[in-house]
Order: sequence, then C-alpha cells, then structure tokens
Amino acid sequence: MSLAAAGLWIAFLWLVIHAVKYSYKGPKFLLPFSQTRSPTTEVTVKHLNIRLKTDAFNPFHDQLSAWLSPDKSPILRQLLLRLYDLGSFVGVIGMLLGFYLLFLTVASLSSELLHTGRDGHHTTSTVTKRGLGHVASPIAPGSDALRIIPIIPGLTVPLSHLPLILLALTISQIVHEAGHAITAALHHIPILSCGVAVTLLLPSAFVTLPAARLEKLLPRDRLQIVSSGCFHNLVLLCLLFFAAWSKAGSLPTWTFFQDISALGKIVVNVDYDSPLVTHLPVGTLITEIDDSPMASVSSDDPWDHYLLSPSSGSLQGWCTDKSLLTKASAPVCTSIGSSSCFVSKVDETEQYALDPIQIFTGNLERCSSPAECSSSSSCVVPRPDEQLVRISVLRNHGATSIEDTVVWKGPKEEIWEQVQVGNLRSRSFLVSYKLLKLASAFFEYMKIANLSLYLVNMLPITALDGYQSLVALLQLFCGRVSDGLESIDIEALNNSSRSSREGNVQRACRTFLSFLALLLVALCAFLGTISWAKK
Repeated sequence: MSLAAAGLWIAFLWLVIHAVKYSYKGPKFLLPFSQTRSPTTEVTVKHLNIRLKTDAFNPFHDQLSAWLSPDKSPILRQLLLRLYDLGSFVGVIGMLLGFYLLFLTVASLSSELLHTGRDGHHTTSTVTKRGLGHVASPIAPGSDALRIIPIIPGLTVPLSHLPLILLALTISQIVHEAGHAITAALHHIPILSCGVAVTLLLPSAFVTLPAARLEKLLPRDRLQIVSSGCFHNLVLLCLLFFAAWSKAGSLPTWTFFQDISALGKIVVNVDYDSPLVTHLPVGTLITEIDDSPMASVSSDDPWDHYLLSPSSGSLQGWCTDKSLLTKASAPVCTSIGSSSCFVSKVDETEQYALDPIQIFTGNLERCSSPAECSSSSSCVVPRPDEQLVRISVLRNHGATSIEDTVVWKGPKEEIWEQVQVGNLRSRSFLVSYKLLKLASAFFEYMKIANLSLYLVNMLPITALDGYQSLVALLQLFCGRVSDGLESIDIEALNNSSRSSREGNVQRACRTFLSFLALLLVALCAFLGTISWAKK
C-alpha cells in the first residue's frame, strides 16, 4: 500500500467516525456505545481526536491504595518508595540525556547540510545483509549513531509496519500510565479517570489525578508520581534487552521453529517479480550453491560469502559422453534456447552447446581433470561468461524430502538480492515464516517505543512529564510557593490553567529550559526536513 492510499483510508475512517457522531441523537459528546450509568464511560470526538474516558478502574485503584498503606504492607511500601526515588533520579538523567541527544542531532544535521552544500550532492552505496529479522537502518554510513531518526512508516520504515508500531506504542503507553497510577496509590492520591485516545492515527493513554491533592504533597513525593511513567518505560526497556541478551525471548521461537543451519538455508521470502519465485517457494531448504555447501560451520555466513564474492572458486566438471559432445560441438558456441556453452576442462577452445539441466541433473560423475573420466567421456564445465549457478534444494513432500536442482542464468549477486533466507524452519505448516519476522520487528519497535517515551516525556515541555518534573525539582531545591489546581490530566494534553507564585530563580530556570527544549525540537524538525528534501 502506498502512502497516498494509506492517507485515503485514514481520511475515510475519520469521515465514518464523524458521520456516526452526528447521526447519534443522544448527548452531543457521547457516541452510541457510551454508557450513562455508574461507572461511566465516555467517548468524545473532536476534530481528529477520539477519546475514551472511564472511571471503571477507580475502585481497583482505591483497593490498591488501601493495600499499600503503612498498616497493611509497611515493608512493601518502603521498598516501593525507595524504588520510585530511584525512578525520580533516573527521570532527571533522562531529561539530561534528552537535551544531549537534541543538541547532538542539531549539530549533526547542521554539519551534514553544510558539507552537502560545500561538496555538492553525493551518494553512498552500501551492501547490507539480507537475513531474517533484518531491519534497515535509517542512519547513513559514517553518521553519528546517536542521532535521532524519526520513525515514519513509508519513509524511514516500511508502511506495512504501521500496525506493529501502533500496537507497540499503545502497550508502552499503558505501561507508562501504570507507573503514574501505582505511585498515586502509594501516596493515597485517587484517580479521577483513565482512558485512551487516538489523534489522527497516533494512540495515547492518560490517567487524570486531582492536582489539588498533588500540590499538597512534598516535592519529592510529587516528583515520584510524575516521573514514574518514564521510569516504567525504562524498566521495561531493560527487561527487553535482558530477554534478548539471555535468549529468554527466544523461547517462543524455538517452540515453533527449529534451527537447520547445520543443513543449509531456508527460503523465507522471494521478491514477487523474481523468476525464482515459482522455483524456490517459501520453506525450501537450500543445501548447496554450485559446489559450496550452505550449512553454517563457522561465524561466516556461507550464503553471503559465496553470492557476494567476486569469483566462484574452482569448479568441478562433469564427465560427459563423447558421443553427446560430438553432436554438440561448436567452433563458436552461442547460447540458443535452453542450450548453454560448455568448454573442455583441458582445452577451452573446445566448446559445446549443451542443455545445462541435462548435465546438472543427469547423475553424471564429477571430475576435476579429464583423467578422472572414462575413455568414453570427457570432462566439461560451463563457460565462465555463461554465469550458470546451480542451486541444490530439498523440497518437503509430506514426510519425505526430494532433492532437486534449480539452474539460474545470470549474476549470482541477483540471487542474493531477490531471495531472503534464514536458519529457522517452521515445525508446523500452521506457523508462517512471516510470523517470526513480524515478531522480531515488533520486539524492536517495543524497545524503540519505550526508549522514546522515556527520553521524550522527560523533556521540560508543557503537558509532558518533564515539565511537571522540572517544577517539582525546582521546588525541591529552591522552595515551594505555588497554589493548587483543580485537576491535572497527566497525559491528555489538557492541563488546567496554572496560577503559581514562583520565585524569580524558579521561574527563570523553568522558562529557560522549557524554551530551550522547544527550540531544539523545532530545529531538529526544521533541519531534518531540509536534509530529507535534499536527498
């Protein structure tokens, strides 16, 4: 699906949502599936935002708050308080890292634009490995690895990954909001409501807390609540990295797939427009290419090593009956139809027009020299410029496997470009190879989503956790002279107006850091757009 088609589908979806909204005769802010009894669940639509808010989880939160009281769970409460103190510190580190990455990205983009303008347009061609789970990196060779690269389906990542990105973002935001809810219960702050929202296509989650109660807390306790969401994202990110490092995340993989790297390579995908698509169906086991086994016996990948090497190495010939060679002899051989040019292993001027299928699959004896053939046969090999490649495969037919040979005529690099292989074979026909690829991509997007929520949310920008964290941090070190609010919506971007009596130092620091964060974000977007437009 193209970006234009995706845009049309999104526009159609919002037209349907607004049509349902205006056709409903009930209260204007509710859709037909809203509830009007306690607990209440409201669905509101405004422009390109749809928002579901409910208080159905409030009783569970009240029970959690009571369970975490000093009387019922004193030890657990103290452990959680110390843990979320660590979360406050980690949140401040995240704010500093966010600033550092923004500065680094602005400097990198500025330098790139200056070099591009000075040296003129240039391109860099690289070869990247095609394997299962490969995710193309949007970072150009030689650029700074820490530079911020936005995930834009259809531009920086495949458009087909959009559902995976939205699912990863939704789960990560729920984990984020769970942090706010748990620390609020720890400090006996009730939640007014919680819910999810979708703006255009981006999902978000939120927990609404009574800010009057929050303002009565000590700055240290309030800092725990506002930074706990990002702390949860960082903890989940560490768990994901640990699962990858410990191979624990591979358990579902080994449950549904088996490693066949000792036998060869499994075809997991073939380009739809490739001539090989009908000859190498998904699930085919490739055992050899020419005389090179595809079984992995070292750290080097035999698939990449052979297909990307400039030469094919020494090639054994075939002992071919001289009577057949006499009929196929041609002083100047030219490939016509199914015939290809072969030459004698002794004298390359002796050329023969032979059918490669008949030679490669005719159970002929192999030879390295004419002496290894009988007197009635001669050792022949394909002429080098014919670019014939033999692909030996095992095809599954029920409980048995049948050996077969696929002959490719053309540069062997094209096989590498058109065929994607892996080392895992499905244990059941019900489990698709695409499932493994999607699971691998989803795992990566989960890591990216949690890292992004940790760093971005800690930026001191209004309506982000970082702004409230900065206010609490300044009050912690400079003193506190602010009044309360009626309520604060942690993530839903509709904080009530704030009337505060801050000291001059607090106000100056808050204004400067907030403005600096906004400026850096704007510069990143502006310079990134220019850089993308010039490519």
